[in-house]
Amino acid sequence: MICLRCGGCCLHLDIFVINPDHIREDGSIDRLDPCSMIFKPSGLKCPHLFFQRCPGAAEGEETAVCKIHHLPCYQDSPCQQFEQMGQEDDVCVMSAYFKNLGCREKEKKEI
Repeated sequence: MICLRCGGCCLHLDIFVINPDHIREDGSIDRLDPCSMIFKPSGLKCPHLFFQRCPGAAEGEETAVCKIHHLPCYQDSPCQQFEQMGQEDDVCVMSAYFKNLGCREKEKKEI
């Protein structure tokens, strides 16, 4: 899957993520320690997610960035292993779903 870096998965999925308090200085975690992972419920932003405006991007257009994507602890994590149905080189279809979900949530608030 080709991630479109919308941040939808990091906001809208129930998933276990690396506990920020258990990342060692070398970027690893103790994989045998159950406290190395924490549950992130749907609707709560992942503690590793931030948004960044890229040079030349339109106003309000930001890219989702994972603070630990480059660290050893990210390897084999649930986030790294997440896949969608379809071809490996297809763009993420969840992005459109999450954007539509966001529009619906906004509509509910306006009613």
